[in-house]
Amino acid sequence: MVQNSITIKAETIEEAVQTALNILQCSIEEINVQVVKPSSNSLFGLRKRLAEVSITRRVSVTDSLNKSNDDENSILTISDEELDGLIEEVYDFNMPEVKRTEAIPTIHTKKDSLTLANGLTFGAWIQNNQVHIQENEQRLPIIEAGENVTVLVNEEKLIKSQLVTSQDLVTIELEDEVIPSSFCIEVINNNMMATLSIKSGKSIKRSLEETGPQEHLIIRAKETVSSFIDISMEDVAQRLKSLQIEHGIMYSAIHDMLKNGDGETIIAKGISPTEGLDGDIEVLIDGWGENKVEDLDKKKLDKVDFREGQSILAVEVGQIIAQRIVAIPGRPGKDLFERVVPPKPVNDVALKLSKHLEQKDNFIIALSVGRPYIESRGKLIKIDIIKEHVHTGDVSLESGNIRFPGDIRVMGNVSDSMIVEATGRVYIAGTVNRAVIQSSQSMKIEKNVFSSELSVGKVNHVIARLTQHLSELLTYLDHILGAINQILMIRQEILKISYLLRLLLEKKYGDFQGLVNKFCMIVGQNEKELDEEWTSLSIKLKTYFITISQEQNLQLETLESLVNEIREMYETYLSPPEPNVTIELPYGINSTLYSSGNINIVGQGVYHCNLKADHNVTINGVCRGGSVTAGNEVFLDEVGSENGGKTTIFVPSQGKIYINYAHIDTVIQIGSRMYSFKQGTANIRASLDADGNLQLYK
Repeated sequence: MVQNSITIKAETIEEAVQTALNILQCSIEEINVQVVKPSSNSLFGLRKRLAEVSITRRVSVTDSLNKSNDDENSILTISDEELDGLIEEVYDFNMPEVKRTEAIPTIHTKKDSLTLANGLTFGAWIQNNQVHIQENEQRLPIIEAGENVTVLVNEEKLIKSQLVTSQDLVTIELEDEVIPSSFCIEVINNNMMATLSIKSGKSIKRSLEETGPQEHLIIRAKETVSSFIDISMEDVAQRLKSLQIEHGIMYSAIHDMLKNGDGETIIAKGISPTEGLDGDIEVLIDGWGENKVEDLDKKKLDKVDFREGQSILAVEVGQIIAQRIVAIPGRPGKDLFERVVPPKPVNDVALKLSKHLEQKDNFIIALSVGRPYIESRGKLIKIDIIKEHVHTGDVSLESGNIRFPGDIRVMGNVSDSMIVEATGRVYIAGTVNRAVIQSSQSMKIEKNVFSSELSVGKVNHVIARLTQHLSELLTYLDHILGAINQILMIRQEILKISYLLRLLLEKKYGDFQGLVNKFCMIVGQNEKELDEEWTSLSIKLKTYFITISQEQNLQLETLESLVNEIREMYETYLSPPEPNVTIELPYGINSTLYSSGNINIVGQGVYHCNLKADHNVTINGVCRGGSVTAGNEVFLDEVGSENGGKTTIFVPSQGKIYINYAHIDTVIQIGSRMYSFKQGTANIRASLDADGNLQLYK
């Protein structure tokens, strides 16, 4: 039975306790103090709340337990007035989580209690969802708050470990949490798709983790977590509507997502445009493109028979050799907001036919007998009929040098200091010794090459240089045109364009004429190999910018037209040609080989030669001494020699090197990374990794 119990309200807890002691006429050791409510300010500091304590004389443990239960009930009860005040204070506040707070009372045990179960005479423990505390004359237990547990000791939050006695008021607050599920709709791919991502909600229920008596009690909570989704189809539909997405919605995908839970999926799609087809040509010659080596076995080069080359095709007068395929525009689509999405623009081919061809409707017809030649460079396609010159004997002092605007077929040898030049292919059935052989397309030599210089597709290298110069000229010309237009706007009078041009070149753009002269010099040095359009452009540049006279009546429209012509040529030749240009021979010593496409060594190999190809180099025999440079990949069988001797292999940073066997002192370089073999190594594949480091794989 509870005796002499009283509840007091005061400004502070201390004042309330002292008032109760005066009324009950007892000391603090004879009472139990229960803080019903500490003093506090309201959320916005508008009013003061009084502290409220309940004081009870100490009686038996049983009465104390009953009193604790009564106190628990009073803590969990709140008046209507206080509830209204709380509602006012949190009004319009958006709480992200829903929490339930439960206060767990402390069970106090007398100092003279029996020894605890584990032999301790003091300690703290949790049993039946309640905290128990017992001390002895010499020792006090320690308590500490675990994760997601709030511990109040005498109404003060426990921050760190603390000694407690049975006289301390220890209250534990456990918070159940309800984290609502959430979803997000994101519009991606240029408004062509919408994705729905869902994060499930969580319901977390916590209870005290029971323990035995401990000197140092860490009060922990057990958690029971369950997932749920409280998002409806209407919620998603409303969000889509707020985003103004009303078309292309995939309701089945939304339903599956709401059913399956966490994740992301596409829930709306626009109508994609139908892409068109670029222009092209279809070659209508039987056997075209056959017998090409498409894929090399990088580890088994000896199985590739390069001697099986393309057969020589020929066409007759009036034969249809190709059909032009006109570009087909695509159809537009619509995005999620019903806006039109245009298809990618299509590119038609720019056909360039020689005088030996004629286009009728979309068909390309041969006007002469010869070998058809087709070169693809981006959207530019050049077609020609190549004549062939056959030389039945040796090329020597008796025959003289051979130069021919077409194919050259030499049935004998090429002797010392002789030159063979062709705008088409070169075929030599014999050996080449101390000679110069040049071809614009491809070259095949059946026997050995000694101390000679071979080059194929050199004109492509020249065109690449000229294209770079066109880029520089365009930069200057855009500035010059802009300056002229600005002067004409400011002066508001008729001024002679040639006079303004000469003035700008003298005063502001002094380097421009030097660039023009360099461009024209390169064109002049390679006039025989270049198409007529390069020569024509060179003449115009000289006329307008080098030999400028006061009598010259240059119009602004003429200058603008020239700039457009240069820009069109630059865009046309910016793309490199397809790498179908090849040098092929079985054996070479002390020679230099260059190809704008590929180099294939198909016999014994090369000794002390320098090879350079803009695409691939393949050596089916040995490569001893000298250097090999490729713009793409190198395939080698055996490199270097047993006695050592430097052999260098180089490719750019994106290139790869394949070697069946590398002897000591072989050096490979990829980009700026270099590696020298200190011992013989087999089956090598070398490239740069994502970090730019050279990696060797076997």
